[in-house]
Amino acid sequence: MRTLIHLAAIAFTLLTTVAHAQVSNPDNLIAPPPPPIQFRGKHLVTKSTDFQWLWQYTAPAPDGNEGALIQDSNFRLMLRNNLTAPQSFWRDGKLPLPDVARLYFSMIAGPVHGIDNRYVTFSSCVPHLCYDQGLIWVDTAPQHPTVVFAATEWTTQGRSYADPDANFNLWLFASHPLDPDHIPPSLIAAIADWNAIAPQHIQTALIIDPDGTPHKVDPTSLGATPSKSTPTPAAKK
Repeated sequence: MRTLIHLAAIAFTLLTTVAHAQVSNPDNLIAPPPPPIQFRGKHLVTKSTDFQWLWQYTAPAPDGNEGALIQDSNFRLMLRNNLTAPQSFWRDGKLPLPDVARLYFSMIAGPVHGIDNRYVTFSSCVPHLCYDQGLIWVDTAPQHPTVVFAATEWTTQGRSYADPDANFNLWLFASHPLDPDHIPPSLIAAIADWNAIAPQHIQTALIIDPDGTPHKVDPTSLGATPSKSTPTPAAKK
């Protein structure tokens, strides 16, 4: 009996040695495929909700590098994966929302701002139609990953878009439903700063849920300057 136990112990030792040799030999290592998802703390992070790649484009401060950002393939993926709502304000809704956002950010480069080590914002406008302006605000926190595309459109008010009293509509499209009564303060501040750089009077402000549900809100609740006149139909693109 002792002999059998001794032989079994020797066999186990040999097997363990061989196994260790196999595992420690780099030629025998096969890397597992990368996991499709990753966890940061308690929160599930996927390629469509991991926005940490944006931070590289906030440098050099204070203006960052929006030209390189909008050329990054991750930018197109971010728009495609997070802007899923239908749109009706541009060319009668014939273009998907991500394509409209890319039009607003196709050529003109502006500052890329990082705020509180959490939010990234940048703005631009449609080439040759620069009165139609766009803002992208991103919450990069794994707990609340959110992309918001804000766009203004000049309305048929009977005034030139260059007229200080011309009116515009403001559309907000978010990757997650926004509570009109609890808009993130950082988003309100970003809209206010954006609106102050190129002042536009907003006659109608709409928040659009990912499923297309619209919510009409007071422009001032979003930090925008309200219109001085009665709303009129929007211009067709």
